Amino acid sequence: MADEIAQVVDLEYKGIYYLLKGTKAMITSMVSAIQALHTWQHKKWLEKPGSCSWQKIQEASEGMAPILEFPAEMFEKTIDITNDKSIKGEGFISPFEYYCRQNGLRYCIMPDLNPYDDYIPVAVLAQDFGMHDEQIKSFMRKRVEKEEAVKVDYDKKIGEAKERLENAESPEEKKEIENEIRELEEGKSQNETLLQESKEKMEKNNVLEFADYLKQGKGSCFEDDPEKALNQAQTCGVVKEFMADDCMYPIRDSGLVPDSKEVFYNQKTGDDTLLTVKRSFEVDENGVVYSVYEVTDPVSGAKKAPISDKGYSKEAWMERLPQLLKQAGMLRDQPCSVVRSEEGLKDYIMSMDVNFTHAREDGQNISDTMRAEMEQVKKDTAQTERYIKSYYSTVTVPATQIMPNEKQILSLELDDGLVEGVSLVGMDSDNAKISLRSDAKYTYTGADGQEKVLTGDQIMKALSENKQGEKVVQTVTQKAGGR
Repeated sequence: MADEIAQVVDLEYKGIYYLLKGTKAMITSMVSAIQALHTWQHKKWLEKPGSCSWQKIQEASEGMAPILEFPAEMFEKTIDITNDKSIKGEGFISPFEYYCRQNGLRYCIMPDLNPYDDYIPVAVLAQDFGMHDEQIKSFMRKRVEKEEAVKVDYDKKIGEAKERLENAESPEEKKEIENEIRELEEGKSQNETLLQESKEKMEKNNVLEFADYLKQGKGSCFEDDPEKALNQAQTCGVVKEFMADDCMYPIRDSGLVPDSKEVFYNQKTGDDTLLTVKRSFEVDENGVVYSVYEVTDPVSGAKKAPISDKGYSKEAWMERLPQLLKQAGMLRDQPCSVVRSEEGLKDYIMSMDVNFTHAREDGQNISDTMRAEMEQVKKDTAQTERYIKSYYSTVTVPATQIMPNEKQILSLELDDGLVEGVSLVGMDSDNAKISLRSDAKYTYTGADGQEKVLTGDQIMKALSENKQGEKVVQTVTQKAGGR
């Protein structure tokens, strides 16, 4: 009960003062986040003029450095500086980088704890606030104007559809027009929400209070493991978890569609298999968005027929959602991690893999940490002689085929050599389950010391065709075009 009582804590960390409010658990989480942020600097911007760490921005700022939410379009590379005498360089850069370089401004691109909107958090010097505010306002005004124009367009299309409905003759035609009107109205409602959000941010000068910034990490590993979240931010982006009902609803307005035009929903099973549903966004003749869901069979790896939410109301789609989840092998009452691009998904999968490379400290003994993990894996009784192919694949092999090579890298022993760098996701006294990323490249070293490069797909196909392990080496090298 005492832990639930709100507290106020003054914190000084590395010369910076923070006022923290919340329960004891919340404040503990905030302190961990602050400590992690003081080492943060966005790797993609390391070489950009003016890019600094959060620590340096705090030190140089007059008081607490403000965090501003910049509209994403300010980071689109639209300005050609090739012939610009005021800035050295060539090619295209973003408006944000352009005016920062022009004015010698320093900033820190913050970890985006809310990657599912189209705003980018940036910490700036307090004394530079006015200049940033002027730039942001010019883009926000354009955004509001665009969203208001979209609203007018929805109204026009809805009016025209209602006129056609009055003159419709057949029941089929009426039903089709009624569905069209409903989808247009859903799109209009979603657009109005975005418009209201834009206006509210403008009223606050796009300033994001530090406490509110930290709250954006809710539902991600930032709450419990900020270091892990910061590593994600550098690769696949901070990944959040949502219940299926809260993320797989129909989206009708293009303002909610990510630039990648796709989203991947993932659930991890008890045997460490990652189940994935791919969602692609399309636009119909009325400019209304609909989604196509692609499901991979969790056992055979076969692609099932795509499922579209076109023509469905939100209520009707929610009734069909359990069918989609069942086909994917997912559970409706378990959260899904959401990644917004295929490349991000691959990076996310790599970040999840259990790395047993250094599991054996001296080539024989297993470290206490890895022993605990392997004991946990032994409790899984669902090990089977199959592999599951999605974005990474798993296969069961005899435990004796898993060993460290001379460089102490976990490897898979084949008839005449070792495949280096496989990931172990399960092991007991008889069998081991390994995972291979389908498009990753692995080093195969033969008994003669010669090395070949094989992809995960090539190794998996060879193993599936040679379940008893007979002449695996010959099959693998043949499929790889090896000599």
